[in-house]
Amino acid sequence: MRCRFVLALLLTSVLLPAAAGAGEPFHVMIVNDDGIDEPGIAALAAEIANDPSYRVTVVAPASHQSGKSQAVVTHGPIAVKKHAPVGGCEAWSVDGTPATAARMGIGAVLAGDPPALVLSGINWGENDGILAWYSGTVGAARESVVAGVPAVAFSLELDWSDPRPDFAAAAILAKAVVDAVRAHPLPPGVLLNVNVPKDTAHVRGFRLARMSTARSEQTEFVLVRTGEDGTAYYQPKWRPAQSEDRGTDTWALDAGYVTIVPLGLDQTALEAFPLLGWVAALPNTPVSAAAPEAAATR
Repeated sequence: MRCRFVLALLLTSVLLPAAAGAGEPFHVMIVNDDGIDEPGIAALAAEIANDPSYRVTVVAPASHQSGKSQAVVTHGPIAVKKHAPVGGCEAWSVDGTPATAARMGIGAVLAGDPPALVLSGINWGENDGILAWYSGTVGAARESVVAGVPAVAFSLELDWSDPRPDFAAAAILAKAVVDAVRAHPLPPGVLLNVNVPKDTAHVRGFRLARMSTARSEQTEFVLVRTGEDGTAYYQPKWRPAQSEDRGTDTWALDAGYVTIVPLGLDQTALEAFPLLGWVAALPNTPVSAAAPEAAATR
């Protein structure tokens, strides 16, 4: 563990400027998608709160919510409950999706004491490449940015043979990113998706990258049983995507780098505009209103 501390300190001193000076503690809210009782969020909260220049509040889903992307609860009351401290920090559980927890934290729990930054994670498993589209960890960070609060999502790559990922080491590396974001605020509408390689003891450094669009070569659904009523039950199986493109997060993560990908809220594909000139040629004749007789029969 000592070498990990030294690595993080060296990376911070060489690559990242010092955090803001003395004053009121910088308020950070932490959310996740694995659930409020999982070790990743506790490790991140403890590491950030160990620095007295930060103040941490945890607002996270009451149960496991992986793969929920940016889904939100839109109907019925949402239960919010005071929880035992997480990583030594004040905590609240939310009966909802990760994005719902983020929105409830910003708009309800901390409405009178808003955070300056939202952190999401540390997720149990990588969220590089197109996995970011499905990730509840990234979805919670994106929802925070929609609400006007800058956010960073953190995930730790899985070593499938290791049932106990080193979240403490990942949190040390995450803290270096948090300090840098504090010193250099993100532009509006931008969040960071950060992935930490599984071999935290031999991290090669931090790498700014673009999001990989490589697809998994194995995504299938295996029939496991059929019920008496004919209902079929399938088990999804997949393997993480691979990429040979050195500019992508998937390649850099596989190479042992902590990857940092800036993601924007604006998903407009500007490169497609030249190919869509036919839109201007579409007829502009207004659609006629329905005849009174037809409207009356609806």
